[in-house]
Order: sequence, then structure tokens, then C-alpha cells
Amino acid sequence: MECVVGNTCSIPTNWGLLRPCSGFPTKNGVLKVCSSSCNGRGVNGARLKMLGSRTVWNEGRRGLRGVARCSMSGNSMQSMALHQLSEWLSKQGFPTQDVILTGFGEEGVGLAAGRDFKEGEVALKIPENYTVTGVDVVNHPVVAAPAAGRGDVIGLTLWLMYERSLGEKSVWYPYLQTFPSTTLSPILWTAEEQQKLLKGSPALEEVQQRSAALEGEYEDLQSYFTKDPQRVLVFCFSNSNQAFPQEYFSLEAFKSAFSVILSRAVYLPSADLFALVPYADALNHRADSQAYLDYSMEDQAVVFPVDRNYKEGEQVFTSYGRERSNADLLITYGFVDENNAMDYLDLEVGLVDGDRLLVLKQQILQQAMLDSPQTFPLYLDRFPTQLLTYMRLSRLQDPALFPKIVFDKDIMLDQANEYECLQLLMGECRTKLGNYEGGVDDEIRLLKNKKISQRERVAAQLRLCEKKILTSTMTALRNRLAPIRGIPTKSGGLKDPNADINEMFDMVEQVASAPKKFFDNMFKK
Repeated sequence: MECVVGNTCSIPTNWGLLRPCSGFPTKNGVLKVCSSSCNGRGVNGARLKMLGSRTVWNEGRRGLRGVARCSMSGNSMQSMALHQLSEWLSKQGFPTQDVILTGFGEEGVGLAAGRDFKEGEVALKIPENYTVTGVDVVNHPVVAAPAAGRGDVIGLTLWLMYERSLGEKSVWYPYLQTFPSTTLSPILWTAEEQQKLLKGSPALEEVQQRSAALEGEYEDLQSYFTKDPQRVLVFCFSNSNQAFPQEYFSLEAFKSAFSVILSRAVYLPSADLFALVPYADALNHRADSQAYLDYSMEDQAVVFPVDRNYKEGEQVFTSYGRERSNADLLITYGFVDENNAMDYLDLEVGLVDGDRLLVLKQQILQQAMLDSPQTFPLYLDRFPTQLLTYMRLSRLQDPALFPKIVFDKDIMLDQANEYECLQLLMGECRTKLGNYEGGVDDEIRLLKNKKISQRERVAAQLRLCEKKILTSTMTALRNRLAPIRGIPTKSGGLKDPNADINEMFDMVEQVASAPKKFFDNMFKK
């Protein structure tokens, strides 16, 4: 039987690297890109056909009348950037919002409630012409050609690189000043740092794959300019023949800009696109939040309804996606949430190829809409009941017990089968834990050291969270094994085999609702 802790997963979206840049839907349809000719790379000679009222590439970006408010707190540079952004938005006619840009110390910039809110009230409404999407990329006089066909995130990355190269001449300069120059995402670390700091973590393989993919994208962009000298002039300053400065298009600059876009771009499900949304992108993540930014076709705006009551002055939170592991958060946003109740490690299990009952077991799995191999999440405080049932089925050799297989209930088939399954799970957790250097206590001691770098700190936070999941799972498995082995519990008696259902194993994790891989099919729609 194959039993491997797999990679991390997240909300059912991807980085959008090869998805053609898109625009918001409108009341009358969608903004489409028409082309007189098109090759495998994307759109050539593209022209825009407006079927709605979406504003594109308007330097003034002027929209509804109003003004943004800004609370000055935090360090001076942060406060200055917030103040400049507020003034800039005001000059652009940005509508007044009921949440206030605020500095929250180590948490960075966030949004505070400017008044009391009740659950369901819309706290933010950002008109679409204040956002940056694939429409702006397609209509950009400089970035459009190299970005054609490359997708939302790469397009926005090139847009950011170009606008940064303009410095204060960029229309978006006050907004870009609120962006970090880079993030703590491991895709920016050296190969040596990745190997050392992520040793044992399933995030390591994911990071290496994403880093290689990103470097491949950069090389492809370089070849795009070098194959045809005429193309070099396409990616240049608007008012000169100077090619795009190499210092703004180095591999390091490309990866840094990419990581910043990952951390700042918002996925809007109703529009099925990634967007940069000034002001709204200051919302901070909290794992238990169920509030999301989305696009409202009726309002022609990005809206944010709150998921609970807020008092004036409280920080308003959003969710960057439910059931996002800390590895996912670190790779995408550059931080680890040590209180992330949705953090998990994947465990992949499968049927035994040489099993004489393999065909029958496969049929049972198909009826339950499960596969072989199948991935299950391991959480800090709960355990998928379906995983136990799957393991029991995998090791079962008595066909007479097949009718007892139920995936939505925790039903032990017999003690021998149960013992084998629990031992296999225990062994797998022990093996995975052994791949790390040191234990939980070592990570805690390291995090108390104020001299370690930021990269070392977030890596230690990630390893600590993952080790806690494995050790917690092993503790639950030991409790489960104790009565089968005949080992007394601390209370002096033998524990009932199902007594811990109300503890670690009390939550039935429906496989159908389990999170999909965030990085699967990264280069596909």
C-alpha cells in the first residue's frame, strides 16, 4: 500500500499563468478581445470590442466622486505611504469608504471599521475603473505584446515591472509605493536556502517546482525579445527607443514582482479573474473569516460584505481562501498563520496492486466517488473518518466484511484490521516527522532567537506547525491503539475503542468538500 504525505492545497483557483487576460463581465455581456490574426502565443494585432461600460487604460482613471480616508499610525514610512495613497485616491475621485486604511504595527497595513457594521453589510465598494486587470494589460501600450496569451498573473507582473521602471512618472506611483519591494515567499530563496530551511516539509518540492516554472517563464520572455529584434522596440519606454532597462527585467526583478502580484492580486470568482484592487487589497487574512471580495455586475464594482458584526475601530478581516495550508500561505503570500485552524498536511493512500480483491475494492471506491491513490488532509485537531475507512478497505481480506464498509461513519471491522491500519498510519507519520531536523521544542527555541533572519523565522514557523500536526495525529493514533494492544490508559483502565471519536476523530471530513490543490495545473485554466 502506498502511503505518502503529499503536497499542500488550497482554494480551487490557480496562479493563472497561462490563462488569457480577461476583463469584467458587464450587464450587456463581456469585454472581448478580437483579433485579425492569432497564433499559439496569443493575440496579435488585438483590438478591443467594448460590450459594456468598462473603462480601459485611462490615465486619469477618474470615476465616482468622493474621498478615501486614512488613519495615520505605524512607522513614519508606512504612514507617509498611506497618506499619499489617500491623497492620490481623493484626487482620482475615489468614493468614500466606510473602512479606514490603518497601520497595525507588525501586522502592517489593514482596514479598520469606520463605523459599526452588521453581518452582511457591504463595507467596501470599489468601482471597477479603479482596478487593474487583464484589460489594462491588453490595452497597455508597452506591456500588451509580451503579455499576450500569458495569463492574468504574468500579465500583471509585467505591468508592475514596467510601472515601477517609470518611478514617479507612473500614474500609479502612489499606489505602487504601498507595495512591498518583495515578499518572504520561498520561490525567491536560493536553492540552498530552500533545501536547508524547508528540509522535511512537503512544501520543498512544491517550491522547487514553482521556482523552476517561473524561471522557465522568464527564459521564454527573454527569447521572445531576442528572436526578433523588432520585438525589442515593443517593450520599451513610450517616448523613446530605449529598450526596457535590464535592471527592471532581470530574473530577480521578475521573480520579486511576481511574488508581489501573488500577494496583492485578488481573485474575483464572479468575474473569474485576478485583479489589483487599490484600498481593498489592504484587507488582512484571518483563517476563520468567511468574508470575500468579489465582483458585483449590478454595481459594476468590487464589493466586500462583512461576515460578522464589527465595532468602529476594529480591524476588518477577509479570507484569502478557506482551507489554505500554511505552506500555501507562505508560498503565495509570504507569511505563516500560526493560529490557522485550517492548516493541514496531505496524506496519500492507495490500494495494493497485487491484492486478489483489488477489482471489488475499486468498485467500492468508485461508488464512494474515491480514487486510488486518494489524498486526505490531516489537521491539528481532527482526522478524516473517510481515511480510516479507506485504510480498512485497503487492508481487508475477508469479503464477508465488505457490507460493513461505510465512509460516513467510523465503524471498526475487526481488531486485527484496525491494528494494522493504525500501525501503518503511525509509521507513516513517524517517517515524515523523521525527515525534519529536530523536534517541536527545537523549533520553539529557535523562534525565541531574535537574531534569526525573516526567512529563517517563517520557515521555522512552517516547520513547527507541520510537526505539531504530525505529533498530534500520532498521539491520537496511540490513544486509538491502546485498547487494541491492551495498554492501560492514564486513568488506569482500558479505553473503549471508539471513546476518542469525541476527540481527535469526532469530525467527519467530507472528501467532496476537501480542498483542491492550489498549485495543480498551475499552467492551465
